[in-house]
Amino acid sequence: MPTTSLSSSRYTVLWGLLAVAYVIGLFVPLMDSDAAHHANIALHMYQHDNFVDLVDKGRDYLDKPHLLFWLSALSYYVFGVTTVAYKIPSLLFSLAGIWATYRLGTRLYNRDTGRLAALILGSAQAFILACMDVRMDAILTSCMILAVWQLVETVHSRKWYHPVLAALFMALGFSTKGLVGIVMPGVAIFFYLLYQRAFRQIFHPRWLLVGLMTAVFMLPVVYCYYLQFDRHPEKVIRGMTNISGIKFILWGQNIERLDGKSWGGGKRDYFFYLHTMLWAFLPWSILAYYAAGARLKELIQTGFRYIKGQEGLTTATCILIFILISLSKFQLPHYLNILFPFFAILVAARLLNLAERNRDKTLQILWGIQAGIALLLGLLLVVGNGWFFPLHNWLIASLAAVALLACVSFLRGSALVKLISVSVGVAALVNILLSGNFYPAIMNYQGGTQLAKVAKEQQIPLDEVRFYQAHSFTFDFYTKHLTAIDSTLPASVDKERWYFTSTPGLESIRASGLKVAEVIERDHFRVTRLSLKFLKPDTRPQTFEKYYLVKIEP
Repeated sequence: MPTTSLSSSRYTVLWGLLAVAYVIGLFVPLMDSDAAHHANIALHMYQHDNFVDLVDKGRDYLDKPHLLFWLSALSYYVFGVTTVAYKIPSLLFSLAGIWATYRLGTRLYNRDTGRLAALILGSAQAFILACMDVRMDAILTSCMILAVWQLVETVHSRKWYHPVLAALFMALGFSTKGLVGIVMPGVAIFFYLLYQRAFRQIFHPRWLLVGLMTAVFMLPVVYCYYLQFDRHPEKVIRGMTNISGIKFILWGQNIERLDGKSWGGGKRDYFFYLHTMLWAFLPWSILAYYAAGARLKELIQTGFRYIKGQEGLTTATCILIFILISLSKFQLPHYLNILFPFFAILVAARLLNLAERNRDKTLQILWGIQAGIALLLGLLLVVGNGWFFPLHNWLIASLAAVALLACVSFLRGSALVKLISVSVGVAALVNILLSGNFYPAIMNYQGGTQLAKVAKEQQIPLDEVRFYQAHSFTFDFYTKHLTAIDSTLPASVDKERWYFTSTPGLESIRASGLKVAEVIERDHFRVTRLSLKFLKPDTRPQTFEKYYLVKIEP
């Protein structure tokens, strides 16, 4: 049996370094984008004890299903309305997804492949990022791989709980991001059985039972959509009435994204995910392309004939889903995340296959590639934390130094051992510095976050604050108050009022004749759209907008 030659103690060290990066990421303030937006929908649930309706800024929200919002709201009950509370459910699901990758890799190949695949997934850049900048992706990815693992176990075991768990995880995936949560596991198990020529298994009655149980587990979300939308045809959603929430979540939610309708879709970039993969699956991206290409070549050379000890699930699933999302007119980097567990298993299996066949020359080349990636990432870390945002936090500096020393100590052993150890060590080092220094630094330029601090420090009455010609999800979250929006200004006020606004809004307020008693301003930059001009300290001020809290008196 092939072995990575990594001792249990080495695995412990590598997972320990990654754990530090994950824990630090829990404390990074929310970005004023999807993360804070989703956190506020959960905040509405929590504050109104309403787990049926999805409400965004006082309006019905028809986009993502309920699961992330339910879990976050429940976490608020346990831990309070905090950054960490919002992120904990996604981290826990990610841990479950890593475990499922280990178990699936073990089932498809062997225990060494499973252990290595789990480590590769846990150190993939966008997978770590999904636990820091929390959206739907951590939960969805984990539900996918959990469902696939249980579907494969259902084929091999007669234990009753495997089909039940498969149905549950597919339903949870559906409850996170719609039909893709069911379709992708179905595609994976189909390719698994097709490669094995297990045609009777493909049409086995057990799948009807799994489908029925999945439908039952989906009912809470479907019923909530019925209550919020189908029972209220008079509601105006995107300028239309008679909207069926059930039809939307069962069909429209994912289909509209594929064709770009209603989501600002533009011209297809067929190569978008090919180059996005280069950073999203770092430090394993080049190896992922190599492993997938090598496995596809083997499948073609053998006429897709079943060979014991091999599988077609991971390769076929990755290729098909990659093609589908590349054909979409609505493309975002995090759509790739659902493929990461499968790529991780592919890479692990290929590396161990090379070791088993004593392909030392190939492993040396791959080690050279990984060493080059490590050096490039090291250079970027120096620039990012030495020039763009100098590191001053001694605790983060100490943790980074430990990770760096560990990476240096890993420069011994076989090419495979060095390849694995240094890659994971560098991934941990990168994310310790990103989450410990870089991201917190750029969050200082989120105007909403900074004005929320002002509002709390000065005890500004939040019920008297309004958004006017500007809004900020982070302002709402960090004040723990869902601020109302005023589209127009009153002629006068009979008591103190505050407006959260932008520069055009401030000019409009001054021109209105209202009595401006105080203006508090903070710099603002949309940190989800980083630019070199913002990153460079000397040109950074040129990129700022201004956000204001404006006090109006009678």
